[in-house]
Amino acid sequence: MKHSLCNIPDIIIHNACVHLVDDENSTEQAIAVSDGKILAVGNNSEILSLAGEDTKIINADGASVIPGINDSHCHMWEAGMLMEGIITFGIPSIKELAELVGEYTKKMQPGQWLQGGSWIESQFVEGRMPTKYDLDPYSPENPVVLERIFSTCCANSAALKAAGITKETPDPKGGTIGRDENGEPNGLLFRSAKQLVRDVMPSAFGDSKFGSGEQITLAIRRAQDEFLRYGITSIMEAGVTPSMIRAYQRIRNNGELKLRVNLMPCWHGFAINEDEDFSDRLIGELGLSSGFGDEWLRIGNLKMAIDGGLTSKTSLRTWNYVGDDNIEEFPLRLDLNELDGWVKEAHDNDWGVGIHVMGDVAVKKAAEAIYSAYKENPADRRHQLIHCYYADEDVLKMMAEADIIMAAQPAFIYNEADGYPKLLHEEQQRTFMPLRSAIDAGVNISMSTDIPSAHHNPFWGMYSAVTRKGMHGHCLGKEEAITMQEALRAMTKGGAYMSKEENIKGSLLPGMLADMVILDRNLNNTHEEDIRNVVVEMTIVDGKIAYERS
Repeated sequence: MKHSLCNIPDIIIHNACVHLVDDENSTEQAIAVSDGKILAVGNNSEILSLAGEDTKIINADGASVIPGINDSHCHMWEAGMLMEGIITFGIPSIKELAELVGEYTKKMQPGQWLQGGSWIESQFVEGRMPTKYDLDPYSPENPVVLERIFSTCCANSAALKAAGITKETPDPKGGTIGRDENGEPNGLLFRSAKQLVRDVMPSAFGDSKFGSGEQITLAIRRAQDEFLRYGITSIMEAGVTPSMIRAYQRIRNNGELKLRVNLMPCWHGFAINEDEDFSDRLIGELGLSSGFGDEWLRIGNLKMAIDGGLTSKTSLRTWNYVGDDNIEEFPLRLDLNELDGWVKEAHDNDWGVGIHVMGDVAVKKAAEAIYSAYKENPADRRHQLIHCYYADEDVLKMMAEADIIMAAQPAFIYNEADGYPKLLHEEQQRTFMPLRSAIDAGVNISMSTDIPSAHHNPFWGMYSAVTRKGMHGHCLGKEEAITMQEALRAMTKGGAYMSKEENIKGSLLPGMLADMVILDRNLNNTHEEDIRNVVVEMTIVDGKIAYERS
């Protein structure tokens, strides 16, 4: 038996498969919790012998107990906003999407806005994007805006009218208004054109670019309970502004923070930064750095971005998409000539950076900038390459040596891979998100959802990391597949390591924070095809039951 203190346990879970997520991938039968920490792990008889009169005894019936899941790159506040309307992820057809819009608008007042999001065209049997012509019959009196997972939204005619978008409206700089064969707006708004409707929407995406502090606070509260339902006990909120930080602080001060949060302030490459000097002041006059805070609310790395998205064809790369003769030029999100200096400034001032990179050129540029800063000053910063879709052998060597974490989202495979044959050549599919190569090269990885760019069910991401399959079965090839145990480590300890918290969470060892999840089955006996069907029975945070399946 491994134990920490001699306290009487508050909770004992027995008859379980307790995944310790230690160096040996050990499992035990039972675990005891006291005062918010793990007291002991061992066999059933050892742990049950510790029980006191008031100890809550939970029989797991042979199911797995895992560390609390760390969604180490997500946008919880934005997910909370979408949860107020329609979550469109996984709806199988545009017809069903439109019908669902109709169900919502029937209950709404005329003129009331309906928002939603997280769709991608490959999920629909029609194999295309929805347009206003699909939505209008079901929403004649209500403006509707449905966000794609990245770069695009679909607005109905009422929303276009509210935004003043007509046949004569020119495309804004950096964006495109989708049009039909007659030149009429069809409801699709690409990149910066989305802002035309956002500017008139009465919500967090409208009144200001980020909404009021009250709206953000309500969204965070709404999303927390949903995250706990999926076993998520820690998150890294990627790309925060002062108003978002204040909202999280307000929730924490009111005793309403239900899971642990790391905040990544916006830095270079983010148009969403409401105060361009914000992060510069954090580095300079305020004297803060990554890690400031405590086990509940902490400042993480600075978030940067170089390129755009894969399916929007705005990734910085050396190869062409299927059917394209040339690589289309598009504006980058920061000045590459300044990248090395910015990264070095952060590194030398005790800050880590997390850089959004998708294409192979963007990945290499970011890795070289971080590697150069590390070689000049070999300090432990836990820098991250976020998404990191295409990392070759040389990049992986730099990442391993400088301990640059691959912050990956296999959930993207789940909701995008079925559309990749029309987008990516076989080589780009096979080498996409090279988790196997990264682990074999000694690179630390974390796995997350990046909600609302994917669904917040972490087991869909685990499924795709292990099978390399999308939701409809298309496989990218098994060369870059990883094992279930490797995926579990990346979902738990990987995120804790990324934020330098691996000594307090991410494993179920005595003395660690008592954040854990009881599943509905034993993962060790689960076929890889069934991983996506895993259900959370109970989520425990800080030694207290935060969610229990009814």
